[in-house]
Formats: sequence, C-alpha cells, structure tokens
Amino acid sequence: MNVASRTARRSHLVLVVDDDPDVRNLWVDTLREIGHGVKQAPSGEAAMQILNSGEVPCVVLTDVRMPQMDGFELSRALGRDPELAALPVVLVTGDRILSYTTPAREKPMSPEELDSLIQSSCRIHRAPGRLTG
Repeated sequence: MNVASRTARRSHLVLVVDDDPDVRNLWVDTLREIGHGVKQAPSGEAAMQILNSGEVPCVVLTDVRMPQMDGFELSRALGRDPELAALPVVLVTGDRILSYTTPAREKPMSPEELDSLIQSSCRIHRAPGRLTG
C-alpha cells in the first residue's frame, strides 16, 4: 500500500494493543467514553496487520510486555517502515521500575491523563510537514 492511500484513510483513531483482553477493553472503553475512535489488536502482529491494511490511526497505545512481539518490538517495526515511522507510539506498562528506566508510561492513568496524552500525540502527528489526513 502506498503513502497516498494510507494518508487518505487516516482518521482521529487510536489503535490499542494489549494481549490482556480485560486491560485492552478498559483502555478501549475509556477512550470511547472520552470521545476517541478506537481500533484494537490483541498482539503486536495483529497491530501490524491492521496498520499494513491501510488503516492508520493518529497514535498507537501499546502494552510493553506481550508475547511474540512486545511493545518495544512493535515500535521498532513501525520505525523501520518509512510509511509508518512518523506514527506516535505510546508505550504503557504496569511495571513501575520499567516506567522509570524506559520511555514506557506507567499504567493505570486517569481518563484525563490518557486523553491529554492521546490529544498531544495526535497534534504532534498532524503537525505541519508530517503526513496528515
């Protein structure tokens, strides 16, 4: 899929990636209540399938620790794809130490904090000079 067709389908959408269905549903429900469009994936591999199908969100919210492709690996995979490299990835973790030693944010977050994080990530993604829709 080329950049033009991915760009044409970009929307104010958050892709939530977490292998734990309860946690994933909590993120999805919270984001929808706040007013965000949400797509979800149970794994890094499933997230890549969604992204490669051309449905490009304005931000990916992903758990760090998942089997097969963890959040760090997903972020690196996006960075290697020239068409997806500019996509903001928010890494979240339940591990307090990991949140201090990596770019991952500690969960849980309040709905207000989550909304602010998503809004700022989408603004950065849509800044002049970036691929936007």
